[in-house]
Amino acid sequence: MKKITRILRWILILAVACLMLVLPWIAQNRYQVHIVNNIGIWLLLSLGLNIAMGYAGQYNLALGALWGVGAYTAALLQTRLGVPFWINLPLSIIAAVIIAAFVGLPSFKVRSHYLALVTIALGEAMNLVLVNETPITGGADGIGHIQMPNLFGFPINNDERYYYIILIMVILGYVVGRQIVGHRIGRAFRALRDDFQAARAMGVNTGFYQILAFAISGAYAGAAGALYAQLNTYISPDIFTFNSALIVLTMILVGGMGSLPGSVVGTVLLLVLNEYLQVFQRWQLVGYGIAIIVVVLFLPGGVVELARKFESFRQRWLAGLTKGKSDAEAG
Repeated sequence: MKKITRILRWILILAVACLMLVLPWIAQNRYQVHIVNNIGIWLLLSLGLNIAMGYAGQYNLALGALWGVGAYTAALLQTRLGVPFWINLPLSIIAAVIIAAFVGLPSFKVRSHYLALVTIALGEAMNLVLVNETPITGGADGIGHIQMPNLFGFPINNDERYYYIILIMVILGYVVGRQIVGHRIGRAFRALRDDFQAARAMGVNTGFYQILAFAISGAYAGAAGALYAQLNTYISPDIFTFNSALIVLTMILVGGMGSLPGSVVGTVLLLVLNEYLQVFQRWQLVGYGIAIIVVVLFLPGGVVELARKFESFRQRWLAGLTKGKSDAEAG
């Protein structure tokens, strides 16, 4: 049975990989590919917040502003200095990491929902800077005429080509995330989340890992920002608000807090549903709030936890059938 399950799992993985490779060419129109590209960008945000919040227990609700730091860094480098995408992408990540580490400083003094409130305030302050520093950021008008990248002279100037850049970044982000949570860093993060005082008593450098959790979420947000800026070729401050952080928080709560697959499931589920429910756009934030309440009350582990419970039930049921068959043969 285990061998069959393993074979089926690999078949499923191979099928998904093939689908991802050909997806731009089987989509019905370019708009669908554009939606998939944006899902990939939101997925990076979701992975970063889930590592910081789901694994380390650090409430980084300035994520929208950090996303903006990555986007504005890439946009300014490209439009003002002509820096190519392959250079401004890592520079955008570095800029977001530095700002995220600064945002994480209050975690030395406050935790839990108090930290969430502080990060919301810092995020809104950063958004005000984007709005008011017109000579640098373009103010409320934002920055336009951002060029899509080139690869050794080959223009990546449409959604179908840009899709593969985002796909590589998402796969890389997921793999790096898996390595982080499976490493001793991940164990330290879980110790912080489960019992801060006990972790400190056991010799965990709590201050270092708190800042590291914020920095990691900032790295993912910086990458997402750079990708977003050059995909859409226009950015403005109204994109990078607290609402963005709330949407990402809803994604990981629905998918599964403290689960990287949960980030994938929650992001895809919410954004696909959002496309089909465009008629209720004005009620979007109300819907996200209701979703958070429902998940917290009735499904605290998210969709992934529900799937795990179903799998556990299936295995117990199969084990019962096997035991019953063995008893019948013995009798």
